[in-house]
Amino acid sequence: MSKRFALSFSLAIILLLCSSPAMARNAELLLSPTRIVLENGAKYMTVTVRNNGDGVGRYKIELVDAVMNENGGIKLREEGSKDEFSAKDVISLSPRNMTLKPDENQVVRILVKNTSELPDGEYRSHLQVRMTENDLDLKTGKPSTDGTGVVVRPKMTTVIPLIVRKGTTEFKITLDDAKLVMAGGEGQPSPEIKASFSFSGNRSVLGDIKVTHVAPDGKETQLAFYRGIAIYRGLTKRTQTVPLKVPQGANIHSGKIDIAFMSQEDEGSKVLSSKTINP
Repeated sequence: MSKRFALSFSLAIILLLCSSPAMARNAELLLSPTRIVLENGAKYMTVTVRNNGDGVGRYKIELVDAVMNENGGIKLREEGSKDEFSAKDVISLSPRNMTLKPDENQVVRILVKNTSELPDGEYRSHLQVRMTENDLDLKTGKPSTDGTGVVVRPKMTTVIPLIVRKGTTEFKITLDDAKLVMAGGEGQPSPEIKASFSFSGNRSVLGDIKVTHVAPDGKETQLAFYRGIAIYRGLTKRTQTVPLKVPQGANIHSGKIDIAFMSQEDEGSKVLSSKTINP
């Protein structure tokens, strides 16, 4: 669940149930905010679910858990499977079902229950809003038809991270290695930085990667500012590929390249770990 998962960490899955040239009205789905963090004793927050389509939609709201792999990929756990640091047991949601007309929205209330017996640390799940019916006829309670009986009805699911932090939380991140590689074919090579991190602590981190080239004469050129890199609690290793934008005429194979993992702007844009390479 970042601004990129939005880390973001926001997921959108479109399931096409059938196809036909006939197009119906379609309900859609928009959530705000796209990341929820309850910390410093906060017990309550809301998320707005909006139908920004032109059809009536019915939605189901639930908590799910997800796992992150070392390259940052996020996969929802199977039903009935729970993460070691899941927030499911301490979160209450209301309502869990809603029907929205076009341009209508409704608030989902999120309440943190008693956490007194939990050790200090971060607990994470994901808020999943799933469209169960698209272009609903409010009179019949069934999907509308246009007379042909077959229409395209996409059903959307959006998932955003929901984080509860209790007491003292901390983490340590180390940029262990970084390499300049040339991706793509020989005709149009595309420079990238491949970075490897070590991570520990009782909370996750969401940060940005800044890549700067320093020429032999000291001139600095920013090659990348890659936002929304998340590392979940429990993950000890993380890799990230960062595409570089090299100005015409710049020689990044001379001088040095500085790579910095930074906290995000709302947390002060502090350098948390860095490394310099000589390409």
